[in-house]
Formats: sequence, structure tokens, C-alpha cells
Amino acid sequence: METSTIRLPIRKLPDHLDRSRITTVLDEIEGALMDDGGVYVRAYADSMTITIEVPTDQLIDAAACLKDLGLI
Repeated sequence: METSTIRLPIRKLPDHLDRSRITTVLDEIEGALMDDGGVYVRAYADSMTITIEVPTDQLIDAAACLKDLGLI
């Protein structure tokens, strides 16, 4: 299965997400994509970026869900 990568800058996260608790943010993103979009993803972060790996055939669903969450 092919995957695509979505990268989000941590500094541009919406205010309702606590940047100091990035593991919680990752769990929230993964959960929302699974529950709302039906998309299983893997999310991880470094000091500046959240990286979301998504199956390429579900990329549009993931993008729509991330847009609804105000992340893109």
C-alpha cells in the first residue's frame, strides 16, 4: 500500500490544541481522522513539525477531515 505524507507546522496549530502536550495533540488528530473520516493514519512529531502518514487512496478523505478540524 502506498502512503502519502502530510506535514503541519506545530507553531501554526489552532489555539484550542495545547502545543506543550504534543502527544495528546497527535492522539487527537489520529482519533479524529479515524472517527470522523474513517481514515487510519500514523502521526508523529519532531520539534517543529507534525507528520501524518496516510494511505494514498484515502488522502482526500484525510484532507477533508483535517480541513474540518481547522488544521489545513
